[in-house]
Amino acid sequence: MSRRRKASRGSRFAIAALAVIVIALGALLWRIWPEYQRLRKAQGKGGRAAVTQGNGDRNEAGSRPVVADLYFARVVDGKQRMVAITRELPPGLGVARACLEELLRGEVPRGCDRPLPPGTELRGITLDGGVATVDFSEQLQSGFRGGSDNEGVVIYSIVNTLTSLPTIERVQILVEGQHINTIGGHLDISGPLEFDGELVAPHS
Repeated sequence: MSRRRKASRGSRFAIAALAVIVIALGALLWRIWPEYQRLRKAQGKGGRAAVTQGNGDRNEAGSRPVVADLYFARVVDGKQRMVAITRELPPGLGVARACLEELLRGEVPRGCDRPLPPGTELRGITLDGGVATVDFSEQLQSGFRGGSDNEGVVIYSIVNTLTSLPTIERVQILVEGQHINTIGGHLDISGPLEFDGELVAPHS
């Protein structure tokens, strides 16, 4: 009888210890699972630093620089085109905002031109569900010089630059906070736009 009681007590102790271990492992998994999912998503879209969603466009890399593809204008064989320039962004700004500020005020690569009309200002940017909504000053429309290729370069320098970031899939362009149909009559920008490489020339 004594041996049976000892065996019973030992079994209960082993079961209790196993239960504690299972509960501890479950709690650990519950804590690390969201971070694991976030890292998998970022790696699946190129491994670049992610952009948080919402109003603020915070750089998750903190003060570390981030590399992005910026699309500048270039004349190729007499036609208006654009080229992708890989550039390290200055720390401190949100990633998406920093990209657009580089297009507006950053150093223009040799042989390229600034893609947006002179005087254009970025009024704001919000990110929601993979869509970046960017609001520009009226110069984006009033300063446009005309031409279908030129209009494509203006619009898709914005769209292609932002969609090179891992959490942005489409871009909605506003002017003075308002939806507009077009800036020059050739491209419909009333809804969100995706990456388009038709006017992208090889960088040499």
